[in-house]
Amino acid sequence: MKKGDVLIVAVALGFSILAWAGFRFLSPSAERLEAVVQVDGKEVLRVRIDGPDLEQKDVEILNGTATVEFGQGKIRILPLPSSVCPNGICWKTGYISRPGQSIVCVPNHTTITVEGAENEVDSVIR
Repeated sequence: MKKGDVLIVAVALGFSILAWAGFRFLSPSAERLEAVVQVDGKEVLRVRIDGPDLEQKDVEILNGTATVEFGQGKIRILPLPSSVCPNGICWKTGYISRPGQSIVCVPNHTTITVEGAENEVDSVIR
């Protein structure tokens, strides 16, 4: 390859990366993100998580109360005492933010699921 060919490839690659980054990070999201909290299969809380500020709400679960933190396009359960959730897997999951993701607390029969315009597909099994 000549020096000019390398320059053309580098410029094309640079434009491709900029275009990808622009669509990935700068495109406005008209998607309405909501999270649904269910305890024992019953919906106890539905909140918009696409707001600009982080908010907190308490939710009554089987063994006590859990605090849910949401906003800025994400949601999580704040740390719980081991008397309420022995393994703490639900709060150790951290934030979830994409449609279809969920947090599950088996001892308290609690789930939090993010809903939006499109659910992302994790895998397909035949």
